[in-house]
Amino acid sequence: MKRKRWFLYPGLILIFCLVAAFVPVIPAGAVDSNELLQMFTRLDTVNSGNWFKDANNDNGQLAWGESYVMDAYLTMYEATGDTYYLDKFVAHGKGVLAQRDISRGVKDYRGLSLPAWRNGSYTLNGEYAIFAVHTGMIAYPMAKFAALVTNTPSLQKYWNDRTLFLQAAKDAVAVHKDEWVDEGDTGYYKFRDDMPYKQAGLILPFNQYLAMARAELMIYRATGETQYQDRAKKMLQHFKNNLTVDQSTNSYNWRYSLYNTSYEDIGHANIDIDAAFQGYAAGLVFNTTDMVRFANTGAKKVVKPDGSIADNIIGGGTTQYPWFIGMWSAYGQFAPVITDTAYKKLSATSSGGATGLLAAAMLNKANAQPGYRVGEIQPAPPVDNPPSGELIKNGDFSQDKAEWTGADVVIKTEVNGNKYGNAKYGWLFYQYVPVEPGAKYILSGKSRKGNAVTEARIAYFFYNAAGKQLSSGNILYKHKGTGWEQIPAQTVAVPAGAVKIQIKLLVNGGSGTHDFDDLSMKKV
Repeated sequence: MKRKRWFLYPGLILIFCLVAAFVPVIPAGAVDSNELLQMFTRLDTVNSGNWFKDANNDNGQLAWGESYVMDAYLTMYEATGDTYYLDKFVAHGKGVLAQRDISRGVKDYRGLSLPAWRNGSYTLNGEYAIFAVHTGMIAYPMAKFAALVTNTPSLQKYWNDRTLFLQAAKDAVAVHKDEWVDEGDTGYYKFRDDMPYKQAGLILPFNQYLAMARAELMIYRATGETQYQDRAKKMLQHFKNNLTVDQSTNSYNWRYSLYNTSYEDIGHANIDIDAAFQGYAAGLVFNTTDMVRFANTGAKKVVKPDGSIADNIIGGGTTQYPWFIGMWSAYGQFAPVITDTAYKKLSATSSGGATGLLAAAMLNKANAQPGYRVGEIQPAPPVDNPPSGELIKNGDFSQDKAEWTGADVVIKTEVNGNKYGNAKYGWLFYQYVPVEPGAKYILSGKSRKGNAVTEARIAYFFYNAAGKQLSSGNILYKHKGTGWEQIPAQTVAVPAGAVKIQIKLLVNGGSGTHDFDDLSMKKV
């Protein structure tokens, strides 16, 4: 796509003003959720809250405007649990579906009327084409909604809407099936060879195929259909292979594309770093080391020493859209200055357009999930003398969070003094345990039913010495009563080349929590 900043489209970003008064940074404790809710509500006023849902994509308003609005409503549901935001998404999403080419009866340059959204902003000679990046941006929140409903039993009243949006996302992605390039361990989408576009036949820039990766990863979460996860994983791996490490700051650098020497601008980087974080959360391709490096890019380069926000990922220039740092909020767990700065910039923003709305939603979510806000929890000193043969250290939580990393499990104490872990749905609580390639281990633990309606889940991931994920698995346990119950032991076989296993505790989707205790792993 042309190296034109998407956020400069006419009408897409409204004129904004910054309040000159001093705005405090996010405090050490969680910000009042009502304050952040008001921040979002203050920004959710464009076109009386209708935004661009009744526009078409001929000039990019759906891809670079409405897609952010739809994602913002879903993110606010994740932050608050209020289905008001899901209802808003449904209304907006149905408006966007009515703007598909097949619904409007319009055609692309091939004379095809397809279940996607054409565009004429970038093409040659005024012709219309369907860009994969636009499909990815628009289909992603639809697939995300389907994944939320699929994995949250309390949302089953939305099942018909889930079916509608899921099929729409799958149909839109399928429009680009002949643009997929598979290279074994990696893959990507390219521009069609006959596309009326100056880069016809070339690989898409990173942000453009990563938009598709996010959409396909969500389709997988909603369906379990592995071809979508496989393509998403290959795109994430291709992106990772093209990152370089800045040793001076332990951060990542990357270009706009394989054929453009410019470093990625902050606007498009928002897509890149979100895709990488979603891969990390799903246990695909990216690990904690990667997250720290991306966080350092944000904290040490994007956030400049004078508090302004850079225009690219190496600290060059100054963006006119400082709220963009809010889209890095998930990385605040690794570098708190990110969410501190996001809070300051968004508090001072009176009108940030669709991107500002999503940034505010992401900050709301970060505040609701403290692990995103307070910085990475460093492991406590090692626990001495675990039980004979026991490989999980502090599996009974007697030493609180020693040997465990992350904030998605809270350590609590029963009246008898027993300590245990109270886990929600989230991927940010884990422990690494060394393993021997080809060996077998017995993994077990105890759980007690909380207020979650889904199963208790022990997820595990095997990694080689380079940090590459090799395989993964789960132990799911459906509680029978309300007391402590033994989770049936499971034998796990270590794949060739693996040197460590990552063990995560969580509930299997949705809201609520379950308790865990006496985690154990022993070699057979």
